[in-house]
Amino acid sequence: MADTIYALSSGAVPSGVAVIRVSGPRTREIVASLGGRVPDPRKAMLSRLRHPRTGDVLDEAVVLYFQGPASFTGEDVAEFQCHGGRAVVSSLLEVLGSFEGCRPAEAGEFTRRAFDRGRMDLTEVEGLADLIAAETESQRKQAMRQMGGALGQLYEDWRKRLIHMRAMIEADFDFADEEDVPGSVAEEVWSEAVKLHAEIADHLERSKSGERLRSGLQVVLMGAPNAGKSSLLNAIAGRDVAIVTEEAGTTRDVIEVHLDLGGYPVTLVDTAGLRQTEGIVEREGIRRAEERGRAADLVLWAVEPDGVELDDQDAGLPVDLRSSVPVWTVRTKADLETLPEQDS
Repeated sequence: MADTIYALSSGAVPSGVAVIRVSGPRTREIVASLGGRVPDPRKAMLSRLRHPRTGDVLDEAVVLYFQGPASFTGEDVAEFQCHGGRAVVSSLLEVLGSFEGCRPAEAGEFTRRAFDRGRMDLTEVEGLADLIAAETESQRKQAMRQMGGALGQLYEDWRKRLIHMRAMIEADFDFADEEDVPGSVAEEVWSEAVKLHAEIADHLERSKSGERLRSGLQVVLMGAPNAGKSSLLNAIAGRDVAIVTEEAGTTRDVIEVHLDLGGYPVTLVDTAGLRQTEGIVEREGIRRAEERGRAADLVLWAVEPDGVELDDQDAGLPVDLRSSVPVWTVRTKADLETLPEQDS
């Protein structure tokens, strides 16, 4: 018999309400032992939870019972919506662990049981993980589409079409002399194969943008020392993330800021200014800057007034980086420029 598992499924305590989830063959017995009776499936019941041995009141909680297979995991599942104090949650978890065959769930084990019992496929599992990790509106929408089964349905359609094509090819080979198998079968199959190949190639190409949305766009600020990169980083972030001084070479290491720009996740990276230097620490900072630039989705080349232009041979931006990553020139320190005097 499989173990019955339990876990705190809500956020960290203390909190107003904590949700403890139980799943497995002994779920019904546990609910009856703690609450005195089992609520009707999918109907909330306010219950005074008592210690099964001492009879002490542990908490007053809302209890929900989901009878398998009509549950998240496909097993009997219960949820105890209790008060979110540390002592309350700790005592309930301790009592649950005292039941024979009941143990704490491993990371992701509830979802694993849902997959094992056919409640979710792999694409839906991945979508659920993305939904939990989503930090922006665009990430949430993409995760919801995947968790809803859209991707799984697409792959299932491809699978069925491949099986059909294989069956038709085999029929063409095995029953070539039979009148029931038309002679144009092979031509139709290869035509369908070309069409499917184009669909898969298009899907893979479009998935690159989905991957960027999932992991976030990497935007790296690069330029000469004291070109205004750190000031630009602070302005976009809306707070003082990087130290800004008039001294060139203040930034020695990579500084990252994770942003939500219009619902899209962006990691903005400030780097050391590019120049020839003898300092060991600064050289290492420049090496890291070039490394992050090569891995970026976009490089913003900061140029102050009278600064080093990108096409200048002294710009310092490696040639391989220029050719492999989009580079946009950003004019900085415009607020410090002196406007020409107007004739009176």
